[in-house]
Parts: sequence; C-alpha cells; structure tokens
Amino acid sequence: MLDRLIPQQRSTSTRLGGLLILVGETMFLFSLLNFLMITRIQYYSSNDTLFRTLFPEYILFLGGMIVVAFIGMWLTYVYIFPSKQKFSQEQAIKDGRSPMYDRLVQMHEEMHEMQTMIKQLQGQVESLSKDKDK
Repeated sequence: MLDRLIPQQRSTSTRLGGLLILVGETMFLFSLLNFLMITRIQYYSSNDTLFRTLFPEYILFLGGMIVVAFIGMWLTYVYIFPSKQKFSQEQAIKDGRSPMYDRLVQMHEEMHEMQTMIKQLQGQVESLSKDKDK
C-alpha cells in the first residue's frame, strides 16, 4: 500500500542535478552582492544614524561587517561543523538507517574472519615446516 504512495525515482541524465548544484554554488556569489547592497542601505538609512555615528566612513562600516562575518565563519568552522558532522554520522548508524554503514560492518566482520583464517593457515604452515625439519 505504501509503495503505491511513494513515487518511483527515474533514471535521468546528470544535467538537471548539475544545473541545480551550479545554481546553488553561484547563489553564494549573489549573496555577497546582496550583502554589499544591504550594508549600503543600512549605513545610509536616514532613520538610523547609529552606524554613521560609530563608523564615520562607509568603508569602515563595511570592514566592521566583514570582521563580524569572519568571526562567524571561524565559530562555524571550529564549533558548528564538527558538531554537525558528528550528529549526522550518529544519525546515520542508528536503527539500521544507513545501508552503507551496514555494508561496512559486514565487510569488517568478513575481514576479521579472513584474518582469523590466515592466522590458522600460517600456524598450520609453521607446524608443517617444523615437522619437515625434524
């Protein structure tokens, strides 16, 4: 019943996905331009003279905003990224949600079995060579 409600994914070319990724990446550049325009509007607003009082020149105001942005980026890099990574990895391994994790666990078990077999075979080879030497 539920299978009928969930639409099936289609096999398509990579053009649509590539276009969306390209647009998403370039939106960052547009947001920089947006930031510049908004700072000019805020700085020259006739209703709010606080920023013109604190920063006598627009370039100083813009520099202050860039410093605040870099502090935000530093905080994000130092605290937010590691936390997000850890959280998403913890979520992926909960309750069998990640087929990739399940496969990794299976491969680890198989590798452990192979290592055990290799050690047993090495022990047999060593005992055979000792018997030959006698």
